[in-house]
Amino acid sequence: MKLLVDENLPEAERFFAEFGVLTRVAGRAVTPAQAQAADVLLLRSQTRIDAALLGDAQPRFVGTGTAGVDHVDEAFLAGRGIPFAHAPGCNADPVADWVMVATAQAVLAGALAEGARFAVVGGGAVGGRVAKRLAALGFEVGIYDPPRQALGLPLAAPAWSREAVLAADAITFHVPAIKGGAHPTVPWLSAEALLALPRGRVLLNAGRGGVVPDGALLTALQRGDGHWVALDVFEAEPAPPLALLEAVALATPHIAGHSDEGKLRGTAMLYDALCETLGRSREDHYSAALAPPPEARIVPGTTRQAGWEALAEALELRALSARYREALAAGNQTPSAIFDALRRAQGGRRDFALTPYRATGEAGHLLAAAGLAVAGNHG
Repeated sequence: MKLLVDENLPEAERFFAEFGVLTRVAGRAVTPAQAQAADVLLLRSQTRIDAALLGDAQPRFVGTGTAGVDHVDEAFLAGRGIPFAHAPGCNADPVADWVMVATAQAVLAGALAEGARFAVVGGGAVGGRVAKRLAALGFEVGIYDPPRQALGLPLAAPAWSREAVLAADAITFHVPAIKGGAHPTVPWLSAEALLALPRGRVLLNAGRGGVVPDGALLTALQRGDGHWVALDVFEAEPAPPLALLEAVALATPHIAGHSDEGKLRGTAMLYDALCETLGRSREDHYSAALAPPPEARIVPGTTRQAGWEALAEALELRALSARYREALAAGNQTPSAIFDALRRAQGGRRDFALTPYRATGEAGHLLAAAGLAVAGNHG
């Protein structure tokens, strides 16, 4: 078989060599001719998978190593009887990690008080993890997710109304991009609602661009509404306006879920799905590919302040945000090339659960609540 594989799908050779010949390709550069010549397509979010890509081809399997499927025309694939799989929940833990670091930075900046009211929009795999960690950190947490409630699915925190969300001190968004219907999410905050928010809110979006509209957010920030904003996704992705990146506190190029384990889980989930589709037995390639954890980081202080400071630097988000702004301002590359290059450079980041810290006292308590692997007398 011929397998067309995104260049950013990790360890694909280890998992899929048994199936045939692999051809690596840049996601944005996949052509219809390449796609239509393949028996198996293993792609990611930078490739739109639809009739324009596949034409009359009938591949044996199509997969995306991502949790989201905004880039996939699932109805087209189902109508053609083409087996399809994605990787729901593969990056839930690293996205929650990103939110913890952004929250710590907001606390240290004086934008968010401990124990403040924190609304989580979307209570699924990511939102549920985020809500549990925020509650463990001492925030008053509520979840807004009417579709989940309608299905009778549990929430990781009390259900809040939309009005309660808009009155909260901080809001974090973890919903797919849905336009129209009973519960649209694009935009979830309309321009009017965003501009009517009380001053000095904390807004985090590591879900989908367009949930918070770029233009309205920029208007609110430029008129001095005093919001502290951290964005990992953008309405105009992969080319968000430089003015927006300069106006927010933190801006990263859609890398919240890009831990080594998050991406590797995506590969493993596609491997399992392909084995099931083709009726083959599975091997535990994931365990063999998993790197050993890094050396423990030592937190010298024992106070809660020391814990917040260590958490704020648990991921190098501030440095990445600065590089992103500087590269866009320099104008030496296209915005999409900068976006893709920064995403490719994310190797070596580990899930918090595999990131050991040595910390004691209140610092240890806080870091453990945020999900880090803490050793020390913090119990």
